[in-house]
Amino acid sequence: MPRKTPFILVDVFTSRPFGGNQLAVFTDGAAISTTEMQELAHEMNFSESTFVMPPESSGARRVRIYTPRREIPMAGHPTVGTTWVLASRGDIALDSASVDATLQLGIGPVTVTVDSTDGKPDFVWMAHREPEFGAKRDDRERIAQALGISAADIRDDLPIQTVSTGFPFIFVPIRTLDALAKCVPNAPALAALFNSGEPVLPIYMFVIYMFVANESGEFAPRSRMFAPHEGVAEDPATGSAAAPFGAYAAMHGLIDPAPKASFLIQQGVEMGRPSEIRVEVARKDSGAFAIRIGGRCAIVGEGSMFL
Repeated sequence: MPRKTPFILVDVFTSRPFGGNQLAVFTDGAAISTTEMQELAHEMNFSESTFVMPPESSGARRVRIYTPRREIPMAGHPTVGTTWVLASRGDIALDSASVDATLQLGIGPVTVTVDSTDGKPDFVWMAHREPEFGAKRDDRERIAQALGISAADIRDDLPIQTVSTGFPFIFVPIRTLDALAKCVPNAPALAALFNSGEPVLPIYMFVIYMFVANESGEFAPRSRMFAPHEGVAEDPATGSAAAPFGAYAAMHGLIDPAPKASFLIQQGVEMGRPSEIRVEVARKDSGAFAIRIGGRCAIVGEGSMFL
């Protein structure tokens, strides 16, 4: 007889069903082998699936995150979505309007915060580690060709740069929404941007299409993210990129993080799965950035897989 393993389907970074980024949360990860985790993630074929382990002695739960091709050390929408599911099930007790919890990811402990109303989750925040700024690239023409656009479609007043808060992305500033819409996830062309033996990184393209005149100085970016080497041609919402993008925006003068800046990223529009990711960036007294990202979720289904 096959074994049953339960899962919950949740759309992340959206307040309505069938938007945002899909996630399968397997709630009994202790009963699933590593091989089976990868097989289930491949079968689901979402950007990521998560597997929740029993609480450790500290009370923190370990969460393992898989793309269709491999296990990864951290990701944003799986962390936010898994937290929402745990809070909805009562595994994170919502005994006040705002509750902190710790999840053990591959990069170590990560603090999540659940804002709730009447004992139900209303918003989930995920804290990120301090950003690491990597190399700036000067091969604008080559990157444009790999994305299917012209070099003139990439801004020359902002750098193409790698930034990470646990998972590195290459950030590419695009001039217009039309140019952003023309970008295509060409796997061989994108892989060719990297030397043999060099890790292939996901590409995060963004447009600053509207500045909002308010006292917070909020601005409105729209983005897309390609990672075909991970089996994810395009991702509808990328929390692990939203945080380093916040650091990029602060470093290059797009926002003022003193004392704090907050803005909303729209992603997934071109895929028909619109997503909204809230980003907060604050400058510490040390000069470093404190960053967190967050959003709402919608649980859309549950069931069992047979093993």
